[in-house]
Amino acid sequence: MDGEGFGELLQQAEQLNAETEGVTELPHVERNLQEIQQAGERLRSRNMTRTSQESANVKASVLLGSRGLDISHISQRLESLSAATTFEPLEPIKDTDIQGFLKNERDNLLLAAIEESRKRTFAMAEDYHRESMLAEWEQVKQKILHSLLASGEDALDFTQESETSYISESGAPGRSSLDSVEMAYAQQIYIYNEKVVNNNLQTSLVDLCVAVAERLDDKNVTDLWAMVKQMTDVFLVPAGDTLKSRCSVHMQMAFVRQALIYLEQSYKSYTLLSVFANLQQAQLGGIPGTFHIVRSFLNIRLPAPIPGLQDGELDGYPVWALIYYCMRCGDLMAAQHVVNRAQHQLGEFKNWFQEYVKSEGRGLSPDCENKVRLHYRRAVRASTDPYKRAVYCIIGRCDITDNHSEVASKTEDYLWLKLSQVCFEEDAINTQDRLTLSQLQKQLFEDYGESHFAFNQQPFLYFQVLFLTAQFEAAIAFLFRLERTRCHAVHVALALFEQKLLIKSSGLSAQLVSQEAKDSPGVRRLNFVRLLMLYTRKFEPTDPREALEYFFFLRNEKNSQGEDMFLRCVSDLVIESREVQTCLFVLTCSWASWRRMEERSLVPLINSRRIRTPLLTT
Repeated sequence: MDGEGFGELLQQAEQLNAETEGVTELPHVERNLQEIQQAGERLRSRNMTRTSQESANVKASVLLGSRGLDISHISQRLESLSAATTFEPLEPIKDTDIQGFLKNERDNLLLAAIEESRKRTFAMAEDYHRESMLAEWEQVKQKILHSLLASGEDALDFTQESETSYISESGAPGRSSLDSVEMAYAQQIYIYNEKVVNNNLQTSLVDLCVAVAERLDDKNVTDLWAMVKQMTDVFLVPAGDTLKSRCSVHMQMAFVRQALIYLEQSYKSYTLLSVFANLQQAQLGGIPGTFHIVRSFLNIRLPAPIPGLQDGELDGYPVWALIYYCMRCGDLMAAQHVVNRAQHQLGEFKNWFQEYVKSEGRGLSPDCENKVRLHYRRAVRASTDPYKRAVYCIIGRCDITDNHSEVASKTEDYLWLKLSQVCFEEDAINTQDRLTLSQLQKQLFEDYGESHFAFNQQPFLYFQVLFLTAQFEAAIAFLFRLERTRCHAVHVALALFEQKLLIKSSGLSAQLVSQEAKDSPGVRRLNFVRLLMLYTRKFEPTDPREALEYFFFLRNEKNSQGEDMFLRCVSDLVIESREVQTCLFVLTCSWASWRRMEERSLVPLINSRRIRTPLLTT
């Protein structure tokens, strides 16, 4: 049986061999029986190993799956244990291993502290870098503004050459860049700072600047400082918030009253000059007083009878013209004298005007004012006498749309008439027919604007319009834009700053004059620090001592980062001018008492900005 099977197998093998030899594409392999046996054993062992491993994996998966575990997920978690390099927290171990559990918790705490410290360090580094970039950009913006102011808008250049050319234009080394007017102001600033340091402020900065104006012999400058002196002569209630104090009704009434006094005194001086310049035509008698001066002035102003002015006469003069010009000169008693003498022609106006005089021009009672308004609408509005209409509009504060161009021929007259009509009663009736100070400010600044007042030909006139309506910041910014009036604007700002009447910008990056969202429509803010830095930029290289005197006003000013602006300006001055000994000598000799408080912070600041000199390093 076995022999037959073996023979049959041998026969099949020989047949297969014969068939294989006939195929030429397949390679011929010669192996003996031992080699065939070894190859068979290798194939058998490999197959057995793969089968046993797969069988073991299947059995393990079935066992762990019955317990709710996933063997593939466990393998991935075991392979991801690399906390030693990534500082990630370690996976918890079995609760039964107490020692291992404590070690694991300790390692996790250390890794968490290291990661938190790393994040905090990177965050601090980013913050410092951002602040440094913002500070550098702020300095670049300041230099751009300086170049713009020095070279003009058409010649603005952002290259380093423009900065060098600006310094070279300011004057040769050893030669002052200040002209005679600027030097006169700088001397007064020095005197004022000495008084501040020595606690001997018997003279205000306004009085010192008035003295400069008197020496300059320029009527425009003299009138400017007379105006500033008048408007700052108010009783200022001590308050930490200048904006709140400036916007109070009491302070606004004081500003309007001071502006009216200035305009009335100026007009009275004008009438006197006109009368004395034309004595023959004026026919001035020997009796003093405003009434007789006004009569003589009318001989010049109204030399012949004018149709429409015959609504009442007194000694051959139009009675309403006499009343108006007496009021225009600020003498209500002289106007009352005219009313008393012509009372039979004026009717009930006498009683109304008596109440107006008793209130010193502050207004009538609501009942009396309503009567005046009603009478004006019924009988006076259609009158051909412009002086009568103007007088009624002043005491009754009515018809605010009428500019009275027949009477108010000049800007000062228009301004006086409108300021006389300003109303402060918040609960007044018919508010739409009332003129408030904010409405007048908006009308002059926004509706009319600087072009209406020919600011190029008459810059002091537009300054007067803004300043007398308590728009101090806008007036200063306007005057600062013009080269020939810039030094006057800076010192007006310094005078208001010392009087605590200047509303300053909350940030140094703001424009020269700006408004904030929380401000009322008539409020504007002045960037006082920028104004001073732009002004001193001209003479910092040639006159560092004078620049230091101006920087002294910034001793209590700080930027958004809390940096002292005085110390920053002094350090910048030392860096640019290299006048280290001069600057510190001035600080030591001129401001000895104040310098002792600041010297310790000034020298490290300059050293921190990489200035290395024997004086500072020793």
